[in-house]
Amino acid sequence: MAGDADRKSSSKLPSLTSKHTQFIRPRKTVDDEPPLNLRIMHGRRHFNIVLKIADNEHGDRITMRHLAEMITCETGIRPRDQQFYFKNLTWRNPDMGPWSPALRDMGFKNGDKIQLVTFHQPYPDWEEMNTLESLEKEVNKADGNLRRLFYNLQGVHEGFVQGNNQLMALTCLKRSFEDLKEKLMEKLKALNSINFDHRNVLGQAKRRELVDHAQRQIDKCTDVSTTIFHKLAQAHYASNVGRVFPRDQRLFPSQNKWRNSLIL
Repeated sequence: MAGDADRKSSSKLPSLTSKHTQFIRPRKTVDDEPPLNLRIMHGRRHFNIVLKIADNEHGDRITMRHLAEMITCETGIRPRDQQFYFKNLTWRNPDMGPWSPALRDMGFKNGDKIQLVTFHQPYPDWEEMNTLESLEKEVNKADGNLRRLFYNLQGVHEGFVQGNNQLMALTCLKRSFEDLKEKLMEKLKALNSINFDHRNVLGQAKRRELVDHAQRQIDKCTDVSTTIFHKLAQAHYASNVGRVFPRDQRLFPSQNKWRNSLIL
């Protein structure tokens, strides 16, 4: 029992006093590099950027990767297309890996100006924008054709075409409305198949406007074609069956009731 007590007492560590702690130094922490303010000159556009270390990069330094990422956010230019000039130094396609050089080691200071030179960057989705413009012209052309068909239909209703020619004109107009509807549906499919970049807000808004306009034209063609079909069906039924109700037989008021009645 005495041996166990001695063993337990020997396993306890002695308490630290100020005499012992005076030799313990606090752990040296690495402070983040202060932010770096730079001015970028890209053609006629001049803008300021502030490079600083993110929260998940504690202890790292501001490198060329941070500069390239900030330029991409501001201008949309990819790092591989970036080319910089600074104090007789020229570099392009900056290193985006862990061995990217630190900017302050290269001589950068707050307020320094950097010239950004890139090749001509085409407008985002320029091919899709050209397709959208051509489809817009075709939709506007279809709008003009639809107005012309409505003008011809109004002339038929007002009696400018009479007799059997009226039925033939309605048949031709119905076919024209159906053809225009099919063309508009093809244009609608082409508009829906265009894939724009998420940054091309103007192209997406223009595409939505054209889709809505084309859909309204399709609805008009469908309604008018259905109406003409019912009119032609009624005319065809009347020509085959004849009148549903017999013609009225009445006497003229001035005619003597004893005379033979005239059938109108």
